Amino acid sequence: MTESSRTNETLKVEKKWTVSNILSLSRIFFLVPIVILILKPGNEYRLTVLVLMLVAASTDFLDGLLARVLNQVTDFGRLLDPVTDKICLISISAALVIVKDVPLWYAALVALRDILIVVGSSFIISRRKVVVQSVWAGKWTVTFIAAYLILATMRIDALAEIKMFFLYLSTLSLFGSLAVYTWIYRKYMAANG
Repeated sequence: MTESSRTNETLKVEKKWTVSNILSLSRIFFLVPIVILILKPGNEYRLTVLVLMLVAASTDFLDGLLARVLNQVTDFGRLLDPVTDKICLISISAALVIVKDVPLWYAALVALRDILIVVGSSFIISRRKVVVQSVWAGKWTVTFIAAYLILATMRIDALAEIKMFFLYLSTLSLFGSLAVYTWIYRKYMAANG
């Protein structure tokens, strides 16, 4: 391994407050009103919740795009983006469980997968000082989960079949992406062991 490639793989967190990282962090600010409004009784605030969720989801697309376009890809961003995704998905899932729009087993699976990925990533960072980039299986899983949560939030009977489709698709994707991350982490540790 050359010195330049070793430098590229070493954990770097010097550039923290880039435009893309601020966008990632903004999802946490959207999360507070989303959860509060989900927990309010009735359907009066559901349209507002839907709009806030869609805006928050758009920041997830934009942060990665801007990081690449503006050449602001950082290890801090690689950590921040998936962590904010996980905080948002777990929190919104839990709120929807409380109001009985999402089954408890589903929210538990989302939380368990995310916790296992964070533990695995933390292990790689502590042992190898490297941030493993998010994989496409994980990004698709986040998209499928978000689609299911948005449909659950809408409470529209005509969309019940589509909602069930995303429930099953995201559940399969949860297991599939966890398997991919496990394989990548094991392969990385073996290759650098």
